[in-house]
Amino acid sequence: MQAYYAVKANPAPEILRTLYRAGASFDVASLPEFLAVHENIRHLPDAERQAFIWDKIIYANPTKPRETLEALNQYKPLVTYDNLAELHKIHRHAPQAGLVLRLRVANTGSQCELSSKFGCDPGEAVDLILAASQLGLVVEGLSFHVGSQCTNFENYVQALNVSAAVMREARERGHAIQILDIGGGFPPRTTNTSAPSANSPAPSTGSSTASSSRPRDPRRTRTLPRRHRRRQRRPHHRQGHPRWQTLLLHRRQRLPHLQRHHLRPLPLPPPGLQRRPPRALRRVRPDLRRP
Repeated sequence: MQAYYAVKANPAPEILRTLYRAGASFDVASLPEFLAVHENIRHLPDAERQAFIWDKIIYANPTKPRETLEALNQYKPLVTYDNLAELHKIHRHAPQAGLVLRLRVANTGSQCELSSKFGCDPGEAVDLILAASQLGLVVEGLSFHVGSQCTNFENYVQALNVSAAVMREARERGHAIQILDIGGGFPPRTTNTSAPSANSPAPSTGSSTASSSRPRDPRRTRTLPRRHRRRQRRPHHRQGHPRWQTLLLHRRQRLPHLQRHHLRPLPLPPPGLQRRPPRALRRVRPDLRRP
């Protein structure tokens, strides 16, 4: 079992050099990342350098442009694929590369799901392995990824069972698989495993850490002007309320020049449900006052 460092996490030359001296393996997803790792093995003899590339570097991006494949062909690396079109592209532009087939597995409970973008259906895996063999390419292994920050342990169990079934069927059809890449997705160890809520305070960064502990002065709190505040809708603002219908009736009486189609007629409530008009209207129209 080997642990592969994802170069995309931090491709700093100092970190790659330290990990190389410690005997680590590398997971790359682009040509610059591959060349950054290759800088540490340029001084090795050809045989040792090729053995390191084959054993300790995997190009885990299933989608690669044609120019990248042509540049990688001379290094003979392990590259991933998940469809027939990518397989023909590798055969055309990087025929010396080894292959790793990526499977689509469950990503339930992961913070970043990758199953919708990468991976082939497990039912098509053996057919893709046979198609690679017919083109003269060798499928060395399988790979999967349960998604970033996976908190559902069953995803790994299901992915391992699916991979075992594919490897068993491929071996029965004459193609032995030597490598199984289980990807990543392991969540970090934290004291609080629950997801942060919307009301939880955001972590402070930078120079704001010194002032975040001080209490906030309420006099410096900025409030919106009254015209920008959201008006609180009260029950009498609803159109079906008796007071609202009384206001519409009063509007029709004050604006006789409006035609009937300008104001939508509303059914009046029963006499027992009518309420007194607002005080401002009782001042304007004495006839609306209660006797």
